[in-house]
Amino acid sequence: MKLTTLPKQDVVLPPLREDLRLIAGASAADGSPTWVIVDPVRGKFFQIGWAAYQILSRWSGRSAEAVLAQIHADTTCRATKQDVEDLLRFLYANHLMREPPQGGYRAYAAQAEAARPQWLMWLVHHYLFFQIPLVRPDRFLRATLPIVEWLFSKSVAWIIVLIGLAGVYLVSRQWGVFTATFLHFFTPRGLALYALSLAIVKVFHELGHAYTATRYGCRVPTMGIAMMVMVPMLYSDTSDAWKLTSRRQRAAIGAAGMIVECALAALAIFAWNFLDDGVARSLVFIVATTSLMVGAAINLSPFMRFDGYYVLSDWLGIPNLQDRAFAFGRWQLRRFLFGLDRPMPEPVAAAQRRFLVCFAWGVWAYRFMLFLGIALMVYHYFFKLLGLILFAIEIGWFIVLPIVGELKIWWTLRREIVERRRGWLSAGVLACGIALLFVPWSDRISLPAVLESTPHATIYAPAPGRIIELAVKEGRRVGAGDRLVALESPALEKDMALTRKRIEVERLRGQRQFIDREELAKHQVTLETLRARLSQLEGLLQQQQNLSLTAPIAGVVTDRAEALHIGQWINKQQPLAYVIDPAGEELHALASEIDVSYLHAGQSARFIPQGPERPSLEAQVGEIRDNDESSFTVPYLLSVYGGDVPVREDATHRLKPETSVYRVTLHLVGLPPRWNQAVRGTVLVKGPRISFAQRAWEQTARIFIRESGA
Repeated sequence: MKLTTLPKQDVVLPPLREDLRLIAGASAADGSPTWVIVDPVRGKFFQIGWAAYQILSRWSGRSAEAVLAQIHADTTCRATKQDVEDLLRFLYANHLMREPPQGGYRAYAAQAEAARPQWLMWLVHHYLFFQIPLVRPDRFLRATLPIVEWLFSKSVAWIIVLIGLAGVYLVSRQWGVFTATFLHFFTPRGLALYALSLAIVKVFHELGHAYTATRYGCRVPTMGIAMMVMVPMLYSDTSDAWKLTSRRQRAAIGAAGMIVECALAALAIFAWNFLDDGVARSLVFIVATTSLMVGAAINLSPFMRFDGYYVLSDWLGIPNLQDRAFAFGRWQLRRFLFGLDRPMPEPVAAAQRRFLVCFAWGVWAYRFMLFLGIALMVYHYFFKLLGLILFAIEIGWFIVLPIVGELKIWWTLRREIVERRRGWLSAGVLACGIALLFVPWSDRISLPAVLESTPHATIYAPAPGRIIELAVKEGRRVGAGDRLVALESPALEKDMALTRKRIEVERLRGQRQFIDREELAKHQVTLETLRARLSQLEGLLQQQQNLSLTAPIAGVVTDRAEALHIGQWINKQQPLAYVIDPAGEELHALASEIDVSYLHAGQSARFIPQGPERPSLEAQVGEIRDNDESSFTVPYLLSVYGGDVPVREDATHRLKPETSVYRVTLHLVGLPPRWNQAVRGTVLVKGPRISFAQRAWEQTARIFIRESGA
């Protein structure tokens, strides 16, 4: 049932619901009075202006003409028949009339049935966010309000501020100890403490909203749990605050939760200074830092409908801030792109108009990044196929559909758009953008790469020792077997002396066996022990020989450890130097599964090293591995070592790539540069011309095939 216009004949306006209440509201941003229609059955509030109030106050049992005539006679308001029609549509759309003008109660039933979403659409809307009411706290809040009333006094606020400042000052004197507390939470027990303290803080957060609303005479019908991206969060229904005439009081209700969290943080940071290490100190640390930061990041953002948004809306005096800003954002966007000179959604001052446009565009940008992040999170959070489906739903429903809806409006305005030069200019810019996406103009494939010498060797000490001879010098050319460093090990010499003494003892026992019958009976044991001692001495002598470090290959010494000197003690984990063969330099790169399909042996390439002091080098693609890298032989390119290839550590502590990568070996064209060290950089391979759209399509297809198991 669609309502169009009022009947031409002078008929009585349809009756309103008897349970509705009309109360005075807060002044609008321009100072004009407002009123609020209270729907007690559904717990909803509707703000109206002066003209609508004048019509409603004379509504009952009268015709539209009679209502308008009395308004014109009694007031300066010049409401029109169109205003009555608009108000009638508003009342009908929000179920505020006893029956609609046509169709009787069946029209409401049909309207409700049409508004009821299918189960699939309901799931799409609510799987990311839905509420579970748990308690009806209104009676409890009113009964206990006198007990907590003293917390709202200014003296308590000043005391908490002073305690917080004192806590911050004391913590600043032991900042290192304070920040080190965070390390205790990377354990199952620490995570459990974090979850418990966060839950307690959020309970106080919601009680702050609820008690403040109760203090101002508002009803809190429900409190419960809201699931946001499958993460539980507490909530309080304080929508009754809309009946308050003071914007300051409504803003206080919205800000009460964060004020409570700040007060808890101030008390906790003060208490941390006087507690010993343990559970209690860890809990107050969480309250003082982590929970406050999480709460601030979520609740203070005005771009989502949380505390920060409602506080901003009440502070500015702009109800329905987001919807009204979106209308101005779309209006300004069409004006900017197509030069459409249409009236503003509502008359406002220039400064407020600019704010609403900027706010709308900021919300769009924020939500684009937020929903994109949520889509990526659900993609990784659920199992493969479901994660892919939910990712598509997130992108399609929250990003693509709003864009498609705006494009449909542009289509309806196409006649006005084509008549303006701005429309043709925007179309030209759009065509150029599409051309950049679909025209195959790029023929360069960029790969992370490293140039290293092969063969090469790292010089390590075989055991802890002290340097007694140092012949290793940076840039020195050495041959295979040349001595580089000589070490001595007092512990090794002590073991050798002790072993020699034990060998002498065993030999004496062997000589006495001919005069001592008891020793003769142990002849075989003595002989085996002597052989073991001699073998042990031989091993110790070999270790002593190994303390003389020689070059395993011919080459050039490079990357010598700093501050090496005679008499210095070193351990066997410390690399002393590298010996490389400059004539055997090779270039290795890692290609993604998309890039590798465009590579083949013989392609020309150019290696661009990091740092402006080294020139680029011509190269040629040599070998391309058929299998992806599961164990990396080119560690310089991994993210954990400062490279560009993202990796993660698996359960066996092995580094695994986040996506499949393939090793590509390239050969330098011309003489090697003899840089005498591994140098990271980028290889640009000349391949076929590829468009951005083709790359995106291939990447999407590969992800779908991989994640769906096809």
